Amino acid sequence: MSMTTKERTDLRQELVGQGYSWKYIDEWPIKTTLYWHRDNGVKSVGTPVSGVPGNPDYVSKKARIGLLQWPPSEACTCRWCLGRRGTKDAVVAHAEVAGPPPVSNGPPLRRGSKRFGPHFKQS
Repeated sequence: MSMTTKERTDLRQELVGQGYSWKYIDEWPIKTTLYWHRDNGVKSVGTPVSGVPGNPDYVSKKARIGLLQWPPSEACTCRWCLGRRGTKDAVVAHAEVAGPPPVSNGPPLRRGSKRFGPHFKQS
């Protein structure tokens, strides 16, 4: 699989936001075991799924649906474990870390006085 530097950086940031190590994209295992952190009706929380690919793309997609490489515990800070414990403040804090950076409407931080037009601003 070939990916551009931008795709690699975006994937690395997504994995770090989901709780994985910064080095995972460079040192991923061929096969791994994932654990359910979300109760999906068929599998209960903590059920292992063995022999799945360790490819960063695959692991990132599975992390979005509640499959992570570590078993759920009281120390886990994923949104499903925090939700089960009922700590809504922690869920909001976790979501803010993974969200996009805030947009500044103030003067530019770099040299020059030019401002971006409305079509460049994030909404």
